[in-house]
Amino acid sequence: MASPPERLATLCALFAEHLELDSVPPDADFFLAGGHSLSALALAMSVEQALGVPVSVRDLVECATPALLAERLSERRTPPRPRRLARGAMGNEARSLWLERQRGQIPATAYSVPCLFEVRGELDVERLRSAVRAVQRRHPVLRTVFTERRGAPHAVTTPHVAPLTVIEDVPDLTAAVRAEIDRPFDLARGPLFRATLLRGGARPSLLLVADHLVCDGTSLRVLAHDLVAAHHAPQRPVEVVEPARLVRDEGQIEEALGHWRRVLSPPPEPLALPVSRPRRGPVGMRTDSVTHEIPRPTVDRLRSLARELRAGLFVPAAAAVAHTLAEFTGARDVCLGTAVDRRARLGLADAVGFHVVTVPLRVTVEPGAGWRPLLTEVAAATVDAVDHSAASFDEIVADLDPPRRPWRPPFFDVFAAVYPHIDTGPAPDGIRLSGGPVPLRQGIAELSFQFVEHTHGLRLVLQHDTSRYDRDTADRMARRVVDTAERLAHPGAGSGPDTAHAVFGGFRFGA
Repeated sequence: MASPPERLATLCALFAEHLELDSVPPDADFFLAGGHSLSALALAMSVEQALGVPVSVRDLVECATPALLAERLSERRTPPRPRRLARGAMGNEARSLWLERQRGQIPATAYSVPCLFEVRGELDVERLRSAVRAVQRRHPVLRTVFTERRGAPHAVTTPHVAPLTVIEDVPDLTAAVRAEIDRPFDLARGPLFRATLLRGGARPSLLLVADHLVCDGTSLRVLAHDLVAAHHAPQRPVEVVEPARLVRDEGQIEEALGHWRRVLSPPPEPLALPVSRPRRGPVGMRTDSVTHEIPRPTVDRLRSLARELRAGLFVPAAAAVAHTLAEFTGARDVCLGTAVDRRARLGLADAVGFHVVTVPLRVTVEPGAGWRPLLTEVAAATVDAVDHSAASFDEIVADLDPPRRPWRPPFFDVFAAVYPHIDTGPAPDGIRLSGGPVPLRQGIAELSFQFVEHTHGLRLVLQHDTSRYDRDTADRMARRVVDTAERLAHPGAGSGPDTAHAVFGGFRFGA
């Protein structure tokens, strides 16, 4: 272990690096300076590597300054457990996704990952073509296909790159984007990545679509920056990012499973959601979405509130969803599904790929308790989910073996996520990409609350299964989430959680 001054200096330097600041003083609070749970995970991994002791996100939440963290770590002597690496193997989450698709449990395009960017600056189409080829050479996972061997998936990296498609004189951007997104991928033949330049409006648009087995939300940010860099310097040699190695730490997995046993025992009861029709088939085959805007001043206040909780924007967003579901169902025990990005734990900050796991987020909505307890509980549950994300969702289900109900997944029916706005920043002699994810027509949950950041605020897209929910029902829920977010941001304008009974009648709850 380093000496106290050296340890503190190392922590100050690492805090500054992860906050993208020139320097930070010993009393700088990581979260008030812009950190959140996932960036805290990246910082924890950097500290662990630099100081040689285990560090969790919980450590950073409770000791958010370099000085406080240095004091906590001063007596810590146990080195981190060595990680066992296996190149080329697929994680349980990816294997489960592949197997479900072979069984037809998931719609063909439900696991596409589309992102639409506005292109600004000096666009050179030939340079962009070259950049699209370069990012596929840089990230071999984009050239990967998945074949079957003895009933199991096998990842094969091919030499083939998908060319940039250019569509001129696009009369209807929305229709053109939808047509591209609705084309399913062939996992065995590939390619599993497509790039399309759409021209016809005031500015050209670049649509990237990849299969989820080779791409996740954070990968889109990596791709955007890599494309801009390759467009700027087309002659620069391509530095290949090695494919991810599967990390298996049985002790860490058992520790994670122990956490989920405590959290999910007994299993949460299904919410009595206001379905309009009984559940009689796989979820997500036919979906629609309703959209509502949360204005920038409200988003800024929610972000400030999240910083006070040493969290990110996901925490107030998830709290608004949990409270709304409690209002609609009369339930106090609410369990949501969400995704945790594990790339920081795997040392893959600049890698494209499928590096997320699905986790249950279980919270209690207490009538009359006010907003702070709910927000605090969601923040704590989020930190615990990040710290205990070593176990895949399938491993959690297999270990706890909860009761199975027809056409309902274990633990939760509702998914929630926040998708950040992507902006590569000013490029005086190149291009700038700005944009975000595009909603899909098919889904993986009967209700999916997707908060999409953009330059003017936050857009709530509620994707709902149309075989189970009428559009007006989904619209009421989405409106209520937006109203709840406003009340969270401005608590003086309304009361806190006070729901003891479902707010609507006439629905066939829990059909």
